[in-house]
Amino acid sequence: MRKKAALACLSLSFAWIFWLVSSGIAKAPAESLVTVISLDEQGNPWRQGMGLVVGREGSVLTSASIMADSRAGVVKTADGVLHMITKISRWDSLQDVALVQIEPEDSKLVAAGTARRLQPPEKVQVGIRQNEALQLREAELTTALPFSPRLTLLKLKPDKLETEPGSPILNRRGELVGMYHAFTGDSSKSEIYGLYLARQTEHFLPKNEAKKEDVNWPAEPLTRFDAPGIKDFWEGVILSLRREWPGTQEKFTAAINQPGVLPEAFFGRGVARYHLGDWVGAEKDLEEATRRLSGYALAFLWLGKARERQGKLAAAGEDYDQAAKLAPDLIEAWFHLGELAYKGGELGKAKECLGKAKNDPAQGAKSWWYLGNIAIKENRPQEGVEAFNRAIKSEPEFFQAYMDGGRLLLEDLGQPTEAAVLLKEAVRLKPGQGLPRYYLALAYLTSWNRAGAWEQYFALRDISPDLAANLAKTLER
Repeated sequence: MRKKAALACLSLSFAWIFWLVSSGIAKAPAESLVTVISLDEQGNPWRQGMGLVVGREGSVLTSASIMADSRAGVVKTADGVLHMITKISRWDSLQDVALVQIEPEDSKLVAAGTARRLQPPEKVQVGIRQNEALQLREAELTTALPFSPRLTLLKLKPDKLETEPGSPILNRRGELVGMYHAFTGDSSKSEIYGLYLARQTEHFLPKNEAKKEDVNWPAEPLTRFDAPGIKDFWEGVILSLRREWPGTQEKFTAAINQPGVLPEAFFGRGVARYHLGDWVGAEKDLEEATRRLSGYALAFLWLGKARERQGKLAAAGEDYDQAAKLAPDLIEAWFHLGELAYKGGELGKAKECLGKAKNDPAQGAKSWWYLGNIAIKENRPQEGVEAFNRAIKSEPEFFQAYMDGGRLLLEDLGQPTEAAVLLKEAVRLKPGQGLPRYYLALAYLTSWNRAGAWEQYFALRDISPDLAANLAKTLER
């Protein structure tokens, strides 16, 4: 039976072979792009995608989903030559990657290496198929979103390219950065989800026990790629990116209920529960994720958040500290450590931790705001004003930074004209609040702008009669 199946896999029609060879050679800076096609029992094309030559001896990295339920496959290299896939040296259901082996007729294969580190934002090139020819299209890698120590999601701009399973992402040096993967969603809706995932050297270097992983074709279809829970897991990931938390929790729960539970499923459900206000459930799931997968910095970060919500500040601090030690570039962990230290009166520790977060796009504004308040507590008003201005520069709509900076300029530094500039913006951001108008009126009055002060008084009479009454006494004097 095996010999018959092998013959069937090799019985490609001459017409189909001619079509494949004549469909064009990849004309691109990276000649390591290849077409990967799985075959059915009769040797007919089954699924098609792309891949990348990662070894001159014939190793090709591709999407495992292309090979599912097949008994054989072929690779068409950039020179238009067809090569039978002789074995699969490595696969990973979670990562959706397969390392396949071909037997090249010569050593002219161009192999791509992998980037040592992701450095978004950076210009990249993405493998696409146009008029049956493989090409590289320019794009920008904008964000790397770690989901676990072994899963990193990538965001590209533009986000919609003519990609297919196995489309590689190369940096300017022609090194592999990531790959496009397609995951089947709700079958009733015929949904296909596409994600760009970072690819590491470990995804294609054979392990010491590689012989145990080799698949001898065509003994059996490769159904093992459709591992239990994988489908539900990736649907949960997609829904979490959409911030659809009830659906996210449901999908990750379904993945957890399957054999061979993924630690990432506990993390995903824990984050969903956190956003749904179930902090006790979130704590339980996130603790399980840290137990099942070592070095899970993100799980420790969110575990700290869940515990902080419950008032377990000491335990939360330990979690944030663990996250920061495991991943020193996880800025959010340093921010939360600094925030807890500030609230606990540990100003020295707060300055140290917040100093590591002050230039981060996401955490910078609030870090500068805390640093400004620390400067006030330490009687350094000018540094406080500078910190509030840095907070405003990071987040132009940061109301409290305008408010606190304006009051500091007015009351501590005696600069009413400069204070009025900030307080006017605070009024613009929250026109229905009384305090910004009250202090803006004082700044106007001190800088001899009585008309501006009376204007704020008349607005205050409707918003806050008490503040208006206090202001009237000052205006009368």
